[in-house]
Amino acid sequence: MNQEQFAHSWDQLKRYVSVKWTKVTKEDVLLIDGNLETFNAVVEGRYGNLKDDVSKWAHRWNCHWTGKYDGYQ
Repeated sequence: MNQEQFAHSWDQLKRYVSVKWTKVTKEDVLLIDGNLETFNAVVEGRYGNLKDDVSKWAHRWNCHWTGKYDGYQ
């Protein structure tokens, strides 16, 4: 998932961030505001180095939401 895809789907995605990543606060969600790099930094800050896991989760979520399963991992 790239920045453009992340930003485009942020309104839907943000509802699920704190369900999956329970240490992410409401303030963190406001800070992220559709920025993929900030999202990665916030989740990694709360959980440690999980960049691959975070990116994979966001990509899978986007594939599920959009129905575009090309490159689904």
